[in-house]
Amino acid sequence: TDENVMRPYGRNAQWALQRAGIAAHCFIIPAGETSKSFQQAQEIYEWLVGLKAERGQPIIAIGGGVAGDLGGFIASTFLRGVPFVQVPTSMAAMVDASIGGKVAVNLPQAKNMVGAFYQPRAVLADVQALSTLGKRELSEGWAEAIKHGLILDPSLVDVFEEHAEALMDVEPEISTEVIRRSMAIKADVVSQDERETLGIRILLNYGHTIGHALEASTEYGRFMHGEGVSVGMMGAGRIAREMGMIGDDILDRQRVLLQRFDLPITARGVDLDDVRAAMSLDKKTVGGANRWVLLEDVGRATVRRDIPTEVVDETLVWLTE
Repeated sequence: TDENVMRPYGRNAQWALQRAGIAAHCFIIPAGETSKSFQQAQEIYEWLVGLKAERGQPIIAIGGGVAGDLGGFIASTFLRGVPFVQVPTSMAAMVDASIGGKVAVNLPQAKNMVGAFYQPRAVLADVQALSTLGKRELSEGWAEAIKHGLILDPSLVDVFEEHAEALMDVEPEISTEVIRRSMAIKADVVSQDERETLGIRILLNYGHTIGHALEASTEYGRFMHGEGVSVGMMGAGRIAREMGMIGDDILDRQRVLLQRFDLPITARGVDLDDVRAAMSLDKKTVGGANRWVLLEDVGRATVRRDIPTEVVDETLVWLTE
């Protein structure tokens, strides 16, 4: 877990396990994306060796996406694999990162470049944990859930539009229902295409080609993940419009919805050369060409590899000027 989560949740979880007669040891990482590194992983490996950890003993990741990704990466590699349990406490981790079995660490050049598909034995999510989050953390998490609606479920988009204020206030009934629906969408996609080989799971990467590049090009210091995805969805939306796939009405509808959740829709001042360099390392690239997840309508997405370079460049300028 990280230093922010340890006080409200990590220590209680440790005590609960110990009261049940289960020895539980806790490693606390610095909060933030920079902890998803080989350096941090090595510290944890050495700590586990010092504990004489065994293959049957699980690693439990309590926290947001960083704790889950790093904990899962450790679990997938230590002793060639130990059991893994996800306990997401952030919105982004609940609706997205904890589901699907993608675990990874970052390289300086790009995000999630070294990792594996490694499914957790269980995912335990309690929406009451969201009560400790700030508005920014809630917003960036809702971005991933909004994405699920935009690519696969138009009725979920309707719910976001109708209940935006209640969702930002995390009113229990509507928030629990929307989180459940978002988790179900991702779980269904993953069950059909776990390792992203059938062209189904890739749809979940809507907004991520530009989003990941923004995170990496700003050294993970300016954009939270969902914020990068929000800007990335606007970029993908513009590309779809320029390719004649959607009209201004859908692009505007997406923009208004993201703004209602206090999400960024531009990335003013970002260095375009750095963004392009990071995009060239995108994991969806095939034959040197980016594969773009683009909308055909609200609730329907597809993948295109034939996007002209000038359309991409114009879109990056549009986002950053």
